[in-house]
Amino acid sequence: MFKEFTGIEYLAIDVANAYGWDKEAFESRIQWVKENQDSLETYASKAEEPHLYNKAVAHFRKALKGLPTGHAVALDSCASGLQLMSVMTGCKSGCYMTGLIDPDKRMDAYSLVTGYMNDLLGKDSVVVSRADAKQGVMCSLYGSKATPKIIFGDKSPAYNAFYEVLEDKCKGAYRLLNVLISAWDSKKDFNHWVLPDGFNAYVPVMQSQINRVKVEELEYTMSVQTWLNKPLDYSVSLAANVVHSVDAYVLRTLVRRCNYNVKQVTNAIGLIQEALKDIRLVYFYDDEAIMPVHLFNKTGIADTSCLEHLPKIVNQLPQRMLKQLLATFTEMLKNEPFEVITVHDSFAALPNHCNVLRWHYKEILAEIAESTMLDHLLSQLFGEECIFSKLDNNLAPLIRNSNYGLS
Repeated sequence: MFKEFTGIEYLAIDVANAYGWDKEAFESRIQWVKENQDSLETYASKAEEPHLYNKAVAHFRKALKGLPTGHAVALDSCASGLQLMSVMTGCKSGCYMTGLIDPDKRMDAYSLVTGYMNDLLGKDSVVVSRADAKQGVMCSLYGSKATPKIIFGDKSPAYNAFYEVLEDKCKGAYRLLNVLISAWDSKKDFNHWVLPDGFNAYVPVMQSQINRVKVEELEYTMSVQTWLNKPLDYSVSLAANVVHSVDAYVLRTLVRRCNYNVKQVTNAIGLIQEALKDIRLVYFYDDEAIMPVHLFNKTGIADTSCLEHLPKIVNQLPQRMLKQLLATFTEMLKNEPFEVITVHDSFAALPNHCNVLRWHYKEILAEIAESTMLDHLLSQLFGEECIFSKLDNNLAPLIRNSNYGLS
């Protein structure tokens, strides 16, 4: 069951997060603040983020007095790279590690990897730290082989344990990593793909070149680095670039669903309801309808980015797409629009809006889980129709029931 909290409770969660309790369940964080409410200021020197802690406590105090604070509570996604790769590949283990399966547990993927590694290594071996495991996972899932070697030692027991855990517990992400690396085309001077909202990701292939420039008057020779747009024999960059583009898609979609125009969405609902009454064959598509319909057919995602053009194209959209849009717009309209402040995979909103923020986030991930978005992305990269065989096709209901995707 999706858990909801009051604005005051989210401010308490923010205090606990800054202190260092962000890996605990929401209820435990709130309880810690309640137990120490009269002496919160005395804990500042022990806080992981002293300045953020003092700020959070000050706004918590104001709210207790019934005063408006204007303070935004930030909630981060749990290991966003691993989380998104697991969602797209249907990896239940990866989704479990990133807070999308068990609704009652605040998972910490990097601590879990640390524990799995230490279990494999045994009590007599060097203990692997969470910081090392985190650095290893983050870099390796973006294609780096050098970083795990530096951290754990090439072919060492810790190195072997790391990759054993990665292949077993992060199976979907590890498979996707290798597929994305294999998509590199040494003849291309750019890579291009389109996300479900029509956003074009365009990444030129750049090669570094060092030129030696001699300044005769100074009797000095310097090295000047320039970048040339030309094909490259090999690169692992697609792994990071594709996952980051999906991360940005989630961000854009979340902002659209939270900070919307009430009049525009209300009007859209009326238009869709009328269009659903009148089933007709479409022989011609306006320019504004071509891409949304194409992307829906390819991914199964009815993205709300078509809202602006809906009055013109509503009668050209497939019935299934209209029904999805109607459900999404209806859900959006249940809550007033609000601003979302984003920093990469961190999303902040005023405390009274955090329930809605979390709700939309897990809904977007569930939609991705039941979509064919990954197939479409890979088809664009490889230049031919691709189908990625998901490890599990039934994760969406579990994700919709989760509480710690943003935590």
